[in-house]
Amino acid sequence: DVAKQVEAGKSAFVGPEIKGKTLGVIGLGAIGAKLANAALDLGMKVYGHDPYITVDAAWHLATSVEKAAERDDIYANCDYISLHVPSTPDTKGMINKETIAKMKDGVRIINLARADLVNDDDIKEALASGKVASYVVDFPTQATVGVPGIVAIPHLGASTPESEDNCAVMACAELRDFLESGNIKNSVNYPEVIIPYAGGTRICVFHKNIPNVIASITAILSDKGINVENMANRSKKDNAYTLVEISGDLPEDAVEAIKAVESVARVTVIV
Repeated sequence: DVAKQVEAGKSAFVGPEIKGKTLGVIGLGAIGAKLANAALDLGMKVYGHDPYITVDAAWHLATSVEKAAERDDIYANCDYISLHVPSTPDTKGMINKETIAKMKDGVRIINLARADLVNDDDIKEALASGKVASYVVDFPTQATVGVPGIVAIPHLGASTPESEDNCAVMACAELRDFLESGNIKNSVNYPEVIIPYAGGTRICVFHKNIPNVIASITAILSDKGINVENMANRSKKDNAYTLVEISGDLPEDAVEAIKAVESVARVTVIV
């Protein structure tokens, strides 16, 4: 009798409601910010931590999201913790025995970002003791598959027809935008730099993130009598990108002089 089996077996799927619980989101980029906003709509209290949050992400983040100055604020206050950060020397192994000890008993951890953010041995030990109630991970490994309390998802983050189409369209649109205007968005190795483009000459300079490069570029342009209309410079780890908009023509010797600046890797001119 299916109905009786359903009634007898449903206790295996009992779990707590999320309404009224506290969610901590570590990493408030495009996905983290959307998660934080959605959780608020579902009746959760939300803490967010991201020391590198972009202006664009901040604009899209609901004002009701509580700012967590440190990760420890997330660990101490949240029933659920969701990770949305890249793998860096600072974040690798960030969920470990020491940080788990700072968390609430019965915490639930969701990792849809990078496998190495969580120490597998420490999370299994915490699950066995009951300190962590469950761990959801989108990157199954030999160490996490089949472990009680671990929900291992087969890397399904972008596995929909719509997302695959959208990724292709987005990549093409952003590549076209760079070729036509020099704007950079969603690059892995370079920062986001966007200046609205209405035509004219632009100089795109890829260089190392070291002092005096901008001064060298502007000095070269000044020596050639070239006026700078607009300029943006941002860095991402060791790399930096400078986008310069000028009035008038750009002589070839000015381009060659910029290419000769120490640490400059590439110069592209858009006209």
